[in-house]
Amino acid sequence: MHRLKTSILTILVLVDFGAGALLVDGSGTKDFSKIQDAIDATEAGGEVVVLNGTYRENLVVDRPIALRGDGMPVVEGCNVSAPLITINASGVVLDGFIIAGCTNDSCDSGSVLILSHGSRIQNNTIYGSSSHGICVLNSTDHLISKNRISDNFKAGIRLAGVNDSSIVKNNISKNAYGVFIERSRNCWVLNSDVWGNGADGIIIAHSSGNELTSNSIHSNADNGIYLTDSYNNILVGNRIRDCINSGIDIYRSFGTMIASNAIEVCGGMGINVDSGDNNVMAWNSLLNNDLDGISILGSSYNTISHNAARNNRESGISLRLDSKRNMVIYNNLSANKRYGIVFDESDSNFVQANKIDNHSTALVILYSSDNSIVENGIKENGFGVSLDMVDNVVVSKNDIANSAMDGIRLFRCDNSNIWSNRILNSTADGIHIIRSTGTTVSDNDILGSGEYGVQVLDQSTQNLFLSNLIQNSGLGGIYLFDGDLNLIMSNALIDNNKFNGRDNGGNRWAGNYYSDFECDEMVGTMVCAEAYEIYGQRGLITLDHRPFINYHVILGR
Repeated sequence: MHRLKTSILTILVLVDFGAGALLVDGSGTKDFSKIQDAIDATEAGGEVVVLNGTYRENLVVDRPIALRGDGMPVVEGCNVSAPLITINASGVVLDGFIIAGCTNDSCDSGSVLILSHGSRIQNNTIYGSSSHGICVLNSTDHLISKNRISDNFKAGIRLAGVNDSSIVKNNISKNAYGVFIERSRNCWVLNSDVWGNGADGIIIAHSSGNELTSNSIHSNADNGIYLTDSYNNILVGNRIRDCINSGIDIYRSFGTMIASNAIEVCGGMGINVDSGDNNVMAWNSLLNNDLDGISILGSSYNTISHNAARNNRESGISLRLDSKRNMVIYNNLSANKRYGIVFDESDSNFVQANKIDNHSTALVILYSSDNSIVENGIKENGFGVSLDMVDNVVVSKNDIANSAMDGIRLFRCDNSNIWSNRILNSTADGIHIIRSTGTTVSDNDILGSGEYGVQVLDQSTQNLFLSNLIQNSGLGGIYLFDGDLNLIMSNALIDNNKFNGRDNGGNRWAGNYYSDFECDEMVGTMVCAEAYEIYGQRGLITLDHRPFINYHVILGR
């Protein structure tokens, strides 16, 4: 029992605030009336406690001590050419001060200037600097925590040439920049509220290995987060909203992990990547931004995966200006005002397993080549897929349902492959082809189109239509209105309303199944000896000389 009491007493002595410390009181009733005098009198490892009051001093902390405020004393300086507090010794603690009104406007200055290693800057209010609030230069192992930093002419916190340091649980507002990190490595900004700054909330420049996690970044006058000329940084779990420009803007940076951020109501993009390769954007929520949810410009080898982009005023995801070999997979895109996904002048990209609904067009590819669109769920859009001025595109195994216009629209789509898609209940055509050459349309199920299952227009030539099931179209199955040298072979044309096939001439039909054809004479067991007549304008008739009588055989399904 006696041992327990002694232990409690020992603990109480240890936590007694200022025990063994030098005390500073501006009225002169304690050990010192000036803070600098107490600093100069304190040995390494000692503590100075400053009582409430206003101290017109510019402090230099040149030894490893703890400098603590009791009652939030104010340091406001007396020398306009110097920082209010300069720390040039390692292992300094600065805790519990109001630090106000530094007028030194040097870019390498601030209300608190740190030039050495291992500082702990916490529980301070820092405002009104003509330069930065806190400026840390060419050092390592700092903790900047639980400070309120506002109304500084440059950055709230600037790290330059700083490594292995943490900025945690700060409130950083109404500065030019919130946090400015440059030429730094392995720094961490965590659980901070960064808001109302006049430019970017957080900027990382020429830096690597830094992490921004679980911050609230809002109402900044440029981007929420801006990365330039940096690599291998991590942006995870941040909440970003109401930025004038983009939520996250990545410029000439690579290897960035952007994951699980919630970005909404920004005036530009949710996430913008410009000239940046090998970045990953995954599990982000992008809502109600004024442009695209995710925009990729002139960038390659990026992965865009498992993001939710909804109600953005342009597109859910866009790739433009020579963006190549990017992967867009497993995203959920809904009710963006224009497009779910758009590629413009971007080649060799891969799009798989996305859910895309309620857009004017779900997926648009313009002036591009060698893109692959595979296994996406596309429903209730205006157009399902639109391919304009493209080459060598693969559109395969997509479910395209309830399009208000065409399921798939091709305009000057050459040497491409549209195969094994399921296209249901398009209000207009299942597949609509304009002025396209050398494209194969095969093994698609095209059911319940309001007009034609497939319609071919405007000098489309040398296309192959093979093994498609076209059923229950409101007007007709396949209609070759204008084009020649097309081959229509082994298709099943079933119960289309006005006709199963129509051709205005110059094309070949061979071995198709027609539900309105009754065969009187057989060649073998599956092929009819009689030709099927396909009518066109002005009484033109094209013949399918060997129509099949069993569509399961020609479809293989």
